[in-house]
Amino acid sequence: MAESILNLNSPKENILFMLGHFATDISHGSLPIILAYMYQAGKLDSYSDVAMLMMANTILNAIVQPFAGNLADSKPRPYLMSLGIALSFSGVMFIGLVENQILLYSLVCLNGLGSAIFHPAGGKMANTFGKAKLGKSMSIFSVGGNAGMAAGPFYFTGLYILFGLNATLAMCVPGLIMIIIYTLKNRYYVVACRQEQKKVAKAKAQSEEQENIRGFIILVCVLFLRSAGWFSFMAFLSLYYMHNLNISDELATLLNGMVCLCGAIATYFGGTISDRIGFNKMVTISSLLSVPFIVSFTFTSNPLLATLLLIPFSVLFFTGMSPTVVIGQKFLCHHVGMATGFTIGLSMSFGGLVAPLVGRLGDAFGIEYVMYAVAAFITTAAVTTLVIPKIPVNR
Repeated sequence: MAESILNLNSPKENILFMLGHFATDISHGSLPIILAYMYQAGKLDSYSDVAMLMMANTILNAIVQPFAGNLADSKPRPYLMSLGIALSFSGVMFIGLVENQILLYSLVCLNGLGSAIFHPAGGKMANTFGKAKLGKSMSIFSVGGNAGMAAGPFYFTGLYILFGLNATLAMCVPGLIMIIIYTLKNRYYVVACRQEQKKVAKAKAQSEEQENIRGFIILVCVLFLRSAGWFSFMAFLSLYYMHNLNISDELATLLNGMVCLCGAIATYFGGTISDRIGFNKMVTISSLLSVPFIVSFTFTSNPLLATLLLIPFSVLFFTGMSPTVVIGQKFLCHHVGMATGFTIGLSMSFGGLVAPLVGRLGDAFGIEYVMYAVAAFITTAAVTTLVIPKIPVNR
């Protein structure tokens, strides 16, 4: 296959990377719902148990993410996408069946490990095939993850109604399809990555462009705050609907998925618009506008009004997601895989480390205090976006 004829601005490939992201995160998106059903079934004893499992899901993720990013940067390894998908669905396939706590924690960690491996590799591939319109390319890639997070509750709940917790076995289906596709295209992706590496090396030799480490650290701090808020929000939203707003288990799960679905749709437009108006401006505006909606949500006891408030919150929150990935890639322009691992993977997994503390807050004072903490994290993150160093607008 001649490298010179490869098309590195292929919409088809961007769609495939999006679908791989979907297949990875549908497993991750189903995890809070599965744990909520396990709590309802008496397999988990407290909110803290739920939070500890969510934290376990992120521990290996946090450790592996930088190394996975370095692997993706140092040499073309598109097969890491397939490996990440496989580990991700393997980590949730059996948790509905096991009783042993050590095995349960091991499986949840395995899911986090798969996510850690996929995100840097998939994000780097999306960057490689989306140079002309990087914001749009990363938004397409990010849509896959958010759509997977949104579909997870719907997918699992539908099967749960029929099969109970045994439905976790079906979590492998989307992933197996994408692994087959990626395996067939692996050689093509290797050649494409090598071609892109040569271009990057040549451009680096002719340019004095430096990485902005300080800017990247500030960005990661913002993402850590966003992660703490969103991760805690998703971990306890279904239980909040069930116990504080008196909604049935199944309806609470579907409302959870609907919120994520709105966010997934918004992700695409956020990247596309940011190509025109600027990535920093998109992140700051969307973040600040989301604050009144999440704050209002914490003070309403009406389930319909609460859901109506969460829709614009989710849309605005996710509108700023893919631009943050591009900003990170611009700051670490010579380590795109590493930047993607931090911005999509590690920064989001940070929320899992905070979730146990938030869970204890809910056990001590009531689950409504979990949502107060969520609103505080989201508000702080929004204000902090104002100090992220500016990057140029693509023209």
